[in-house]
Amino acid sequence: MIHRSIVGSLERLVAHLTEVHAGAFPTWMAPVQVVVLPVACQQLPAAASLLRRLIGAGLRAEISGPDRGTLGARIRSHRLVPYQAIVGARETANDTVSLRLRTGLALDPIPARDAADHILAAANPA
Repeated sequence: MIHRSIVGSLERLVAHLTEVHAGAFPTWMAPVQVVVLPVACQQLPAAASLLRRLIGAGLRAEISGPDRGTLGARIRSHRLVPYQAIVGARETANDTVSLRLRTGLALDPIPARDAADHILAAANPA
């Protein structure tokens, strides 16, 4: 008799990891590691610049603009993303970014040029 598996071993592994982590994958394994959230349309250029820096550093990042709803709604819709980079008027003026962890912990604002290094250090523990 020939054995035939409907679901392959790779699919079973992904299903198991998804169940174990409840969809909240570790940073190194998350499909999107960082989501950039500009507060208003005025911060879109600064957010796009930050997005380019993050992608250039090798992170899997995307932007969720103000056209997708309020900031609170966008934060809730990306609750499984390990890092949320919030760019508001204060951050744009100071060239900083406020990082928010999936747990809800908000980190102190850091320079935008250092954000990618901070996230990469957490994503690739030595």
